[in-house]
Amino acid sequence: MFNENIYRGFLTAENFGRNILVFDETDSTTIRLLEADTPYYTVAVAESQTAGRGRSGRKWISESGVNLCFSVNLPPMKIEHLLPFNIAVGFAVCDVLRSTADVKLKWPNDLMAGGKKLGGILFETSLSGSVTEKVILGIGINVNMTDFPAEIKDIATSLREETGLSYSREELLAELMNRLDAFSEAFLKGSINIGSEWKKYSASLDKKIAVHKNGVKTVFTERGITPSGFLIAEDEKGLITEIVTGDVGYDFSG
Repeated sequence: MFNENIYRGFLTAENFGRNILVFDETDSTTIRLLEADTPYYTVAVAESQTAGRGRSGRKWISESGVNLCFSVNLPPMKIEHLLPFNIAVGFAVCDVLRSTADVKLKWPNDLMAGGKKLGGILFETSLSGSVTEKVILGIGINVNMTDFPAEIKDIATSLREETGLSYSREELLAELMNRLDAFSEAFLKGSINIGSEWKKYSASLDKKIAVHKNGVKTVFTERGITPSGFLIAEDEKGLITEIVTGDVGYDFSG
């Protein structure tokens, strides 16, 4: 079971994660925070989720008691800030995880290591006009998992798989809260240029990618991202386009 006392021993953040909810099992930490009245920056962490989700509504598969599945209740923000903040969060998470493994980002919100998916970042919102009423940041990271289901074993990895070492989830969550606290303040002050920073974190800069949208696959070369977080891609004819939505993969044949 996640040990809150160990977690607090590593926590130095002023805002993120000062208030924590720990669940042995729940449907989704994001749902819990969407439905609850909790202070901003509350973190909810679960040993097991029965309805955890990834990008595009896909089920998030995670073994109980070995990984990190958590969500954070954030203050409202403008809709146009969601994607760039999502990417800035990815930078912060990579910075923490790079003390253990060579972690990179696949646009817009996948955490990659060794060419496989290590985790993901997802925002859920409730809206009032052009401003969000609730913003919930959800993050899943494979930490000590070694036994992957057949359907994902060739595309998923964990920190333990990458390094052969086991990790304290409590210390890791605290370090993530500490880093997100600093990154959030810097982002709000406008001191993070995600367009120029992207090259330090991208798993596929200047490499071929396949973008899937509305059932259609198009092959591009990734050339970066815009300050708004849109993917800059060059097609096979050399034309540059900005991609706002779509799933990025590495399947080029067929």
